[in-house]
Amino acid sequence: MGRPLISDILFGRVGSHVIAVVFSLLLHTGLVAFVTGNWVPDEPKKRVVPTYINATLLQLEAKPKPVKKPAKKVVDQAAKQRAEQKRKAEQKRKAEAERKRREQKLAEQRRKKEQAERERQEKLKREREAARKAEQERARQQEFARALAVEDELLQDETDAQVAAAYSAYIRDRIANNWSRPPSARRGMQVELFIQLLPNGQVSSVSIAKGSGNDAFDRSAEQAVRKVERFERLREVPPDVFERNFRRLRLVFSPDDLRL
Repeated sequence: MGRPLISDILFGRVGSHVIAVVFSLLLHTGLVAFVTGNWVPDEPKKRVVPTYINATLLQLEAKPKPVKKPAKKVVDQAAKQRAEQKRKAEQKRKAEAERKRREQKLAEQRRKKEQAERERQEKLKREREAARKAEQERARQQEFARALAVEDELLQDETDAQVAAAYSAYIRDRIANNWSRPPSARRGMQVELFIQLLPNGQVSSVSIAKGSGNDAFDRSAEQAVRKVERFERLREVPPDVFERNFRRLRLVFSPDDLRL
């Protein structure tokens, strides 16, 4: 690309800033030439031969357009304070909401824990009550069983006593029927005999446990037992009744009465 000519400058082929620079150079050059020429104001005007000046147009590099910096915003102090207060209020609101949320969560946890504890206590109470009632029922049943056992025992004892009394009367009659009264026997005499029997009623042994003081009377009572030899009906006696009452029998023998 060639250098721009003055005609180009005049006809506006160069940018406006270049035109301004060139025009300023031409103007200053003309002034300098006018001053340095021997121009005298009082002398007659002389024809001035124009001097052509070769002007070389320097191509100036276009300066980069300055980047416009954004204008600093004028911050309204009151607005800034309001914004700060709003921010703090929002933080406070959030903090308060978070605190309430935590409190609600803790309250819910306490409520659940208390509910669980109440349910546990109620369960323990029900279990203790059930155990108490079960214990009372067991005690009642045991007491009832003991009462029945006592009653049964009493009934059994009564029955056994009746059985023993009946068979004792049988034994007394058998001995009395086999006794021979000696001449020396007197009213009021008595001798205690010790008799051992077998379950079939057989007389195993007989001895005098306590004499009356009259040997003839004592021997007569002993002989009466030996003459019986066996009490047949004792086979009918229940074994436990026999063992308690007739296995070892003490008999008080008297001329007037035969007492067991």
